[in-house]
Amino acid sequence: MKKNAVAKGQYGYLNSRKKISIFRCLLCCALTLLLVLCGRVFFRQHGGLFVILAIISAVPAAMSAVTMTMFLRFQTGRREVFDEVEKVKENAQVFYDSVITTREKSYPVNCFAAFNKNLLVLSEYEGVDEAPLIHHLENMAKKNGFKDWNIKLFRDLSKFTTRLAYLEEKNMKTLKQDVEMIELVRSLSL
Repeated sequence: MKKNAVAKGQYGYLNSRKKISIFRCLLCCALTLLLVLCGRVFFRQHGGLFVILAIISAVPAAMSAVTMTMFLRFQTGRREVFDEVEKVKENAQVFYDSVITTREKSYPVNCFAAFNKNLLVLSEYEGVDEAPLIHHLENMAKKNGFKDWNIKLFRDLSKFTTRLAYLEEKNMKTLKQDVEMIELVRSLSL
């Protein structure tokens, strides 16, 4: 991983991936253009070979463009969310800066917190449909063997942190399944 890249699940991940995907897309497209120019302008006697290489290099360039387009749609949430959650999370497993994708839609999420078979989801983004997102998360949890989990979506930071602090106050222990649930969230995230 690059030195300045933010790991998946950490605050700032979406903005970091956006910058990396823009750079990678520009680099791949420039390489493809360079190969076309080499074949058409600089090395005409081997032009066919360079055009074939340009066509082959267009595949990673197109894939990079798709990745860039996906990341350009989303941005890292407010820093205040990270700061407030960090104050109260204690033993809870957290996952920041995420986009959950389904066949129909993509859902940006500020934070997931898993604690004692509770998955708390915070999404302050406009236009996030709560019911389909919760339904998708419940289906994915059941398909992966997570039974009897309480999955709740919050739209307000203070309610999210209040609920997380309440669970912490009940002196519940972190379960192995909490870590596994966050790993599931990681695999579902963009």
